[in-house]
Amino acid sequence: MRSNRRRQEPFRPVGDTLIALGASLVAALIVFCLAVPVAVAYRIPVFLSFGGIMLFLTAATYRLGRKGQAGRVMAGIMAGVCVLVSGVLFLARDQLNFSTHNHPRPAASASAAER
Repeated sequence: MRSNRRRQEPFRPVGDTLIALGASLVAALIVFCLAVPVAVAYRIPVFLSFGGIMLFLTAATYRLGRKGQAGRVMAGIMAGVCVLVSGVLFLARDQLNFSTHNHPRPAASASAAER
């Protein structure tokens, strides 16, 4: 009897690493788009919300991809992106301002009212 297992493809170092790097950057962009509203809604720093979500995603990637070397490379690059972007967000925390600006009236209507 033949088993239903698929043959695992061999690890291609350059190709698999480039794919993992691209996928990790796309994942980081999507996580950043999720982390900003979470940080604003719960009033926590962006680097904490980004780091938490990205850490969860990295752990899930490691868990699902641990059978092959390509999965470990993907998880390792995602962990590196997580640390790097969280560090950049930590260093830039004073320049990030996500609060709303409560103006008495919009600038366009204020300039129209003055005419």
